[in-house]
Amino acid sequence: MTPISLNAGNPGTWTGPGNNTYLFDGAEPTLIDAGVGNTDHLDAIASRLNGRALVRVLVTHGHPDHASGLPALRQRWPSLEARKWMSAPEPGWQGLDDGGGVRAGDTWLTVVHTPGHAVDHVCFWEPEARDLYCGDMMTATTTILVPPAAGGGSLKAYLASLQRLIDLRPAIAWPGHGPEISRPVDRLQEYLRHRAERESQVKACFDAGLTDIDRIVARVYAETPRSLWPAARLTVEALLEKLSEDGQL
Repeated sequence: MTPISLNAGNPGTWTGPGNNTYLFDGAEPTLIDAGVGNTDHLDAIASRLNGRALVRVLVTHGHPDHASGLPALRQRWPSLEARKWMSAPEPGWQGLDDGGGVRAGDTWLTVVHTPGHAVDHVCFWEPEARDLYCGDMMTATTTILVPPAAGGGSLKAYLASLQRLIDLRPAIAWPGHGPEISRPVDRLQEYLRHRAERESQVKACFDAGLTDIDRIVARVYAETPRSLWPAARLTVEALLEKLSEDGQL
């Protein structure tokens, strides 16, 4: 079934026009991602439900733009079930298991653990329609920030997660930001090629004796607006961690 896409109402530099949340109507109304508690967002959900309760919210990962709206959702629907990936119990949340099933509206979704952008990142897979609800694994227009380990990221894990999603062969992907992706396998493969290119560029810097991270950023991202260089620095740090893990530095 085609989900009901509802904007979370949090436009910004990192969120674009605002996060996407996806409402599955039916026997057990379910929302993918919690938004940030914006009143207009909650009113839009309530309008679609027409007096019925929201049964559960499924969170792709714990970053604030995807998860911080839970208290407001729960204030509106006190019996709301909230589920996300957890390495240890957290008050107010139930866990998700890799490969496990979870009810959403009138259908069942499969949990796919996809760490990299965040250690707790999951996607939700609807195998019959081959729909993928991919959170921050990809977007239609930009690359994804993968921070170093200190920021909860792992480039090596992210690349493995991209390949895992390619192996699913999704027909359409519904991301956490921006429009739906009609050719998700092509997009995922494009991401792998882009990361491989960046890795080659960073290795070339080291081969040339350039090892200072800020100078690497200046060379590799010379055509990128300087306002994005702080994010590029995190990307380079994550790349260096991967190269070190691979024994290439």
